[in-house]
Amino acid sequence: MAMNFDREPYEPMSIDMTPLVDCIFAIILFLLVTSSQIESMEQDLSIELPTMSRTLNVKAPPGRPVVVNVRFKPGGPEYHIENEVKSLASIRSYLSTRRALNRDQSVVIRGDRNVKWDHVAAVMRTCAEAGIGKVSATYEVLESR
Repeated sequence: MAMNFDREPYEPMSIDMTPLVDCIFAIILFLLVTSSQIESMEQDLSIELPTMSRTLNVKAPPGRPVVVNVRFKPGGPEYHIENEVKSLASIRSYLSTRRALNRDQSVVIRGDRNVKWDHVAAVMRTCAEAGIGKVSATYEVLESR
């Protein structure tokens, strides 16, 4: 007793993907419609917001930091603020004035690669003498290969 099937032994099977694609489109359409209705429902609510008897004190945004460039010169370092050469004493008075105007004044020190660290440290000491506590020194990050 052998069973006889009407198909060939290696006939390829195929799956119809059309219903699956239709389902995906229906889900996407459902999500788009419901998400836009949720937003509109929240905006349509009429509520009475509470009032305050006084205004809020909002802090002003932090001021621009003072940039001190320390450049290497054969005779000694040069200190530059806003493209003007200054001595450490004039930097101290300039920073004291800026500190009086803005208590949160910050300073960024950009030291040339060939300048000794002592000269950058002298600017840091000058900042401390002027009452500025937010001092940072910049450097260049070299990408490792």
